[in-house]
Amino acid sequence: MLGLIRYTVELCPEVKGQLSDNGIPLANQLIERSLTYEEEELDSVYTDENGCFSFPAKSLKSRKPGSIFHEPVVRIIIDLEKDGEVYNLWLGFQHGLKNPKEFKKLLKDLKADLTDKEVKHHLINPEDPLDEHFIKSIARWENKIKRAYNGNFITHFMR
Repeated sequence: MLGLIRYTVELCPEVKGQLSDNGIPLANQLIERSLTYEEEELDSVYTDENGCFSFPAKSLKSRKPGSIFHEPVVRIIIDLEKDGEVYNLWLGFQHGLKNPKEFKKLLKDLKADLTDKEVKHHLINPEDPLDEHFIKSIARWENKIKRAYNGNFITHFMR
């Protein structure tokens, strides 16, 4: 019976964002999303006149989580290329079948400015301190989460 059940694997929650360059909205900019679980799934959108963009939530069905030897890991990359440079709006890994609530909260408010430096964000679930994630991004979530900077990465304590 092992391997007959198909499990839902949440690849990425809904994404809503806004892109700017030195505070000026970037219109008609191609944003790409790469989701890798069993295989890579790619999709892309263009920003509107206000620099806004969105991606729908995405999931798939798989038998792999039914194996005791399988640990589900999803790689999520949302980026863009401009003037020969790649900017990571989100680069991270999800462990498990469900999108972490931290990912859901931050990806609904993915505001990035190309002048911001890419940093490593350390996300901690206050209800379960062992539930932590690292992502790289040029995005900032000012006034959204409590944070501390240690020189290597920004630690976010989700509210």
